[in-house]
Amino acid sequence: GVHTFTLINRSGKVTYVKFHWRPTCGEKNLLEDEAIRVGGENHSHATQDLYETIAAGNFPEWKLYIQTMDPADEDKFDFDPLDTTKTWPEDILPLQPVGRLVLNKNVDNFFTENEQLAFYPAHVVPGIYFSNDKMLQARTFAYADTHRYRLGVNYLQLPVNAPKCPHTNNHRDGAMTMIHRDEEIDYFPSRFDPVREAERHPIPTAIISGRREKQIIPKENNFKEPGDRYRSWDPARQERFVGRFVKALSDPRLTYEICSIWETYLSQADKSLGMKVASRLNVRPTM
Repeated sequence: GVHTFTLINRSGKVTYVKFHWRPTCGEKNLLEDEAIRVGGENHSHATQDLYETIAAGNFPEWKLYIQTMDPADEDKFDFDPLDTTKTWPEDILPLQPVGRLVLNKNVDNFFTENEQLAFYPAHVVPGIYFSNDKMLQARTFAYADTHRYRLGVNYLQLPVNAPKCPHTNNHRDGAMTMIHRDEEIDYFPSRFDPVREAERHPIPTAIISGRREKQIIPKENNFKEPGDRYRSWDPARQERFVGRFVKALSDPRLTYEICSIWETYLSQADKSLGMKVASRLNVRPTM
């Protein structure tokens, strides 16, 4: 995942965490010519393959890994660990296996079980909480608002979104409600219908002193990771990458200035990459 959450133990100790799903069967990709041919014959080839694989009993499996970081080490890196565009180095923060996911059943009704799904980053279990990840904080608000617009205010009553265990809240009626509740009290607290509060779990606390400002992330370091990724590829893959960039930047609507800007970006990631693209576009290298 791109987001940084926090883990909190019973004593309240906080640890940054990233979650990762990795397929146990490995990865296989289509080259451009293959993608054109396969996609032209069946635009839903990946969906069909997944459906037929599950139906045949060859259940696909993913392993769940976590990376953890002590918040005290947040400023020791040359990038912001809470920046969603960055990956944490696995040689420093290794992947730790914690679970697995197996798809062992196809949906019975694609609309009710798939199209009405409402994933929400703010739905976390005790022991998992949020961080100051800017994008995550925005999504914890925006997703529920989007679901209410798309599925209605009672989207959590849809079977695919409803909790499997008994739950108690004060939500009643509203548009497209699907359940009848016998309780007459829809507020809290109440002497007419006293309830027992759920067990409280610790959440991260922090004392912050200073001026709060809205500004860009100071430690961007935007070109190191792309350069490392490019240099990790074999020559054939590097050549395909260069070819795609040259094709995209050969659009007649793009000016020389725009092509030069892109060449600058590519050169900051890897000098040889920028030179290859510049030579094919007849753009003067900047680095």
